[in-house]
Amino acid sequence: MQDFSEISYVVDDQDRLVSVCTEWVQFALQNEGEGLTPEQLIGRSLWDFITDDPTRELYEAVLEHVRVGSPTDLVLRCDAPERRRLIEMIVTRRANGNVEFKTVLLASKARTAQRLLAKSTPRTAQHVMVCSWCELVNVDVEKWFEVEAAMEYLHLADESELPRIEPVVCPACYSKVMEILASAKPLGEV
Repeated sequence: MQDFSEISYVVDDQDRLVSVCTEWVQFALQNEGEGLTPEQLIGRSLWDFITDDPTRELYEAVLEHVRVGSPTDLVLRCDAPERRRLIEMIVTRRANGNVEFKTVLLASKARTAQRLLAKSTPRTAQHVMVCSWCELVNVDVEKWFEVEAAMEYLHLADESELPRIEPVVCPACYSKVMEILASAKPLGEV
């Protein structure tokens, strides 16, 4: 699994992908992202890739916020099976209603490979929810753990097949992002 320094993509006023940077494509291919070439992405809706309602609501709120003149910086995780990554996502308005999502790597740390996060791991029909912002795993109604602790809590370490991952946003991250958006002022406002 490789790291990156900065990657970006742009969506148009209809939230369709109009560009992805070369580094983004390289990063995707190096991190089990086969099938994410520009030819397979450009023209597709951002919403093809964000399927759960709370995450979609967050991205819609970010896009609305940015399109009225408030650039937004958010810090989140972007983990891989063998790496913990902390990233900054800088979202800015461009011409014609386009919005750029630029991601900058803030920190990256190696860890023991986590099979739950590997796309190559055989999967059961069951699922486990993983927050796409903080990378915590939902293990019980209101309990969210780091993947290592979740594997232990759910007794999955010795299983040959693991539940499939359902990307979601946890209640804590949802609240945090909405608070950030609510407290930010549009450019030019004091």
